[in-house]
Amino acid sequence: MTRDILIYTTRGCPYCVVAKRALDARGIPYREEDITFTPQVRGELKAKTGEWTVPQVFVDGVYIGQDDELVAMAESGALEGPAAPPSGPPGTGEGAAWDVAVVGAGTAGLGVAALLAPRGPVAVLDRAPHVPGRDEAVDALRARAEAGGATLLQEEVFGLEAGTDSHGLVTLDAVVRARAVVVATGMADRTPALPGEEALAGKGVSRCAACDAPFFEGLDVAVLGSDERAAQTAMQLAQGARAVTLVSPAPFAASAATRSRLTETPGVDLREGAEPRAILGRDHVTGLALDGPDGPLELAVAGVFVYLPGDRPGTDFLHDAARTTPDGTLAVSPDGETSLAGVFAVGGVATGVPAGPDEAVRRVAAAVARRLAVL
Repeated sequence: MTRDILIYTTRGCPYCVVAKRALDARGIPYREEDITFTPQVRGELKAKTGEWTVPQVFVDGVYIGQDDELVAMAESGALEGPAAPPSGPPGTGEGAAWDVAVVGAGTAGLGVAALLAPRGPVAVLDRAPHVPGRDEAVDALRARAEAGGATLLQEEVFGLEAGTDSHGLVTLDAVVRARAVVVATGMADRTPALPGEEALAGKGVSRCAACDAPFFEGLDVAVLGSDERAAQTAMQLAQGARAVTLVSPAPFAASAATRSRLTETPGVDLREGAEPRAILGRDHVTGLALDGPDGPLELAVAGVFVYLPGDRPGTDFLHDAARTTPDGTLAVSPDGETSLAGVFAVGGVATGVPAGPDEAVRRVAAAVARRLAVL
């Protein structure tokens, strides 16, 4: 019996893409309703589910959650779709575009890319825009990797489609396919730490402006963060929100060009040196409590978009596809391979390589090269 699956989405929502691909890969039919330009439907969903975010998924008329819940149901067989083919989703085998895809453009990821790029096509994906001059070591490694032939892409990875001979990394615009994947994300993910942050997640607290901005048209919102991503998010939200307050607890680290654009964007107020204390509200966000330079204050806002620094290993996009240790890092072999064949990890996101940082990079690069040689 076919289940009736309805997914509410917005344009540009990467988590919606992950949800739909989980069903497409298994041949499970579904209906999609894009609510980007239908404020009445967004209002109905707010009232029905209490959620101010997408995707929102209904199975047989019952709200079951978002992409994580849908992916888990699809993988468990609860949606009664046919099993995925043994080689993974179509296109993950022969004809993959890259030999290696590295997720993370820090020193570990760039070090691996620099060693492997002369051997074949290598892509490096990182969600953060690169700001030249901020870190000389990173600048030098980027130049070395690019000189060897690596392609550096500003892309955030939201999911992994595991295959036999290759894997697919789900980004907003495409699936980047590679015969080997190296996870070098460091401490990129974040544990909700502010009072109210976890309780109000999806009810005004968001981590994805591309997904949820339509829910806040004409409303006041806040963005928490001190870097390029936070600044770009504030400018994006200003296109529809009534007012945007960018709260920068740390010294504002965006480039001079971004700062200039930010100050010229109508409706954006940058507050440097303000420390968020709590996100306020019961059923949905109603405010943000701050410790400002002149003392405590409260902002009346309907949404808070959190882009603060990570404090835990950046493995969320794997959706538990590889084994982790109790501290959340990926458990790897002495050569850096995870429990998922063809997926390696290096740097602060990995536990198990008995070597210093430079030697770990060399070991992982050598192990990836050996895998490529036998595929």
